[in-house]
Amino acid sequence: MKKNLFYYLFAVICSVSLFTSCSDDDDDKVVCPVSETTFTDKSGLQLTYSDAPMLGKTVQFVPQGDKAVLTLSGAPLELSGLQRNEMPALGGLATAGVVPGELTTTLNVDLKIEGDKVSFEGTDEKEGRVLTYKGEATQSGLQLDLNVTLPKNELAGTSWNLAPVKFLSASPIHVVWDADKFPLGDDGEWDMNGALNLMFGMAPIKDGKTIPQLLCGVLNKVTFLADGNIQAEYKDDPSDADWKTSSLNLASYVVKDGKLYVYLNAAQIAAVAARSRAIDMSFVTELVKDIIPMLAGGVPLSYSIGEDGKTIVYLDKDVLLPLLQKVAPLFEDEVVINELIELLKANAGEMAALVDTFLKPILVALPNVIATTTEIQIGLTLLPVV
Repeated sequence: MKKNLFYYLFAVICSVSLFTSCSDDDDDKVVCPVSETTFTDKSGLQLTYSDAPMLGKTVQFVPQGDKAVLTLSGAPLELSGLQRNEMPALGGLATAGVVPGELTTTLNVDLKIEGDKVSFEGTDEKEGRVLTYKGEATQSGLQLDLNVTLPKNELAGTSWNLAPVKFLSASPIHVVWDADKFPLGDDGEWDMNGALNLMFGMAPIKDGKTIPQLLCGVLNKVTFLADGNIQAEYKDDPSDADWKTSSLNLASYVVKDGKLYVYLNAAQIAAVAARSRAIDMSFVTELVKDIIPMLAGGVPLSYSIGEDGKTIVYLDKDVLLPLLQKVAPLFEDEVVINELIELLKANAGEMAALVDTFLKPILVALPNVIATTTEIQIGLTLLPVV
């Protein structure tokens, strides 16, 4: 009997210990009040970058006990609401990530759990990039504040003015276009470099001003900030009295492999494209297919800095020629050319007679010029602000 009592008591003690252990395990298990959720502008995401709102992004929140993984990326661009009926559907297009140059950014964070809310803060470093974050989340929303310093590069922290306008020159626009010459008049020939410099330097576009004059009238300064933002000092119209400073998070950049990659606000690009009413929208769709990859991967720009500090930033042949090949068929359409000529005449004032003489041959020749292009660069000449 004593032996049986011993085994009985031993079994009870073991059972109690087992249940106690299980109970302790359950008590120690951390349950995050926020389940796996992808937050967007429409579902509670409040994202700031350098203390300014940043729209068009997503943050995926994946809890792991008292930790979580946050994945930051660009929200897919939906063009369905901006497209005209005759355009083929374009939806769910990839856009640039939150941090310039990073399609996705992953943060492993430690959570502080308080009731139905979690909070977190810390620093993430990657290949010279330093990102500090602070945020909090509930099931209905996520607030995330980011401050970023990109790896050092020769543009960060610099400001630039446009080069001055020059007579019979495209300046501050930088143009190089090597291709076959084309007929001018009865016996003459012209090349695109000379033609474009003359066209930019002489042809009035608005209020008697040329494209270089208008450009210098609305853009005063460009600054490359250390956080990857590009900020501009600008006017809405050349006649405005004061310069404005652009908001943050509209355009950003990274310098990588000797090139400058610029990331633009995808929603604004889509809105501008949707306003066009003058051209065949199927053509726009084909052009958009070439531009769309740049929304996520950035617009690749070449640049060179001279000993005097003068800098040329430009799109090169690899970027421009495929786009030009898409638009070339437009200039085989006599109706399109005539509409452009009439538009130019309407703005040329006293120089309207020169439009037929000089500009129409350029437009007519464009398909062959594009087909025979061996080099092309179009960009801006910048001078350092001192």
